[in-house]
Amino acid sequence: MVRQNRKETEYQNALYHVDIKGIEGINIFTDGRNKNKFLYYLQKMSNLYKVQIFSYVLMDTHYHLLLKTEKPNLSQSIQFVNSSYAHWYNIRHIRKGHLFQDRYKSYLIINPLYLYSIASYISLNPVEAGLVNSPEEYTWSSFRFLFPSQVKNIPTWLCIQEFLQLCQTNSNNFINFVKENCQKNNFRDVFKNSINDNPRKMQNKLSQNIDFILKKVKEHICDIGINKHLKYLVIYLLINEGYKSNDIASSLQITMQAVLKINNKFQKILTTDYIYQLWLSQIKNILCS
Repeated sequence: MVRQNRKETEYQNALYHVDIKGIEGINIFTDGRNKNKFLYYLQKMSNLYKVQIFSYVLMDTHYHLLLKTEKPNLSQSIQFVNSSYAHWYNIRHIRKGHLFQDRYKSYLIINPLYLYSIASYISLNPVEAGLVNSPEEYTWSSFRFLFPSQVKNIPTWLCIQEFLQLCQTNSNNFINFVKENCQKNNFRDVFKNSINDNPRKMQNKLSQNIDFILKKVKEHICDIGINKHLKYLVIYLLINEGYKSNDIASSLQITMQAVLKINNKFQKILTTDYIYQLWLSQIKNILCS
C-alpha cells in the first residue's frame, strides 16, 4: 500500500510535475494490464479531485505526471491514485506491503517555458531508457495523442488542448520541439538549451536592493511567503550573486543560520537536478530583465 505523503504547501489552480518511483526500485508496472489499470485510476482521480492531466508517461519502475489542481489537493489526489492502484496490484500479484516510495517529487511550474520543457522531458523518458527510438512509438505515454491520427483516441480526461494553450503553441510545434531532442544523447539538452537560451543572464546584474528584488519576484512569479521552493532558490541566487547572508536574513526575517543552511542544501541539489537548474535560470532571467 502507499505510504502517507509529506505535507507541503499546496495551491489552487496550480501546475505541477509529479515524479513517483516504486519502493526500492521494484517494477510497479509489470505488464499492459497493470498500466491500463493505473490509467483507469488516473481517470478516477481526475474526475473526483478536479485535476486536469496534461501529460503522463508510465515506465516500469516509476511514472511522471504533468497536471493542474483546481483545488489545493495535490497530496490527496496522488494518495488516492497510488493507494487505489497499490491495493489492486497487491491483490493481483499476491503480495503485501508498500508499493511506492513514501516521498514523491513535485515541482511547482512557474511559467510556460518550464511547462513546455517539462512536458518534453516526460515525453522523452522512454527514449532515454532505450525502449523506443522515437517517443510516439511508446504506448504508455500521452505524447502519441498529439498526432492527428490519434485524435479520436484521446482519453476524455487528458487535457491536451488546454496544455497547448498554456504553452502558447500548437501540436505541430510541440512535436517538432520534442523530435529535435529525440536522440538519446540529446535527452538532457531539453533542459540545457532552455537554461542557456538567454545570454543576458550572464551579463546583467541584479539590483543591489534585496527588497526590490523580492518585490519583483512577487510581481512576476509568486509570493515567496507561500512558495518555499521559490524562496529557497531566491536565497541561493542572492548568496551566489554576492549578497551578504545577514542582509538576506534581515529582509526575509529569518536567521542567518537558516540562510546558510538553505544555500548549502541547494548547492548539492543543483549539481544533479536539471529541473531546479531550469527554474533557477528562469528566475534570474526575470530578475535581470
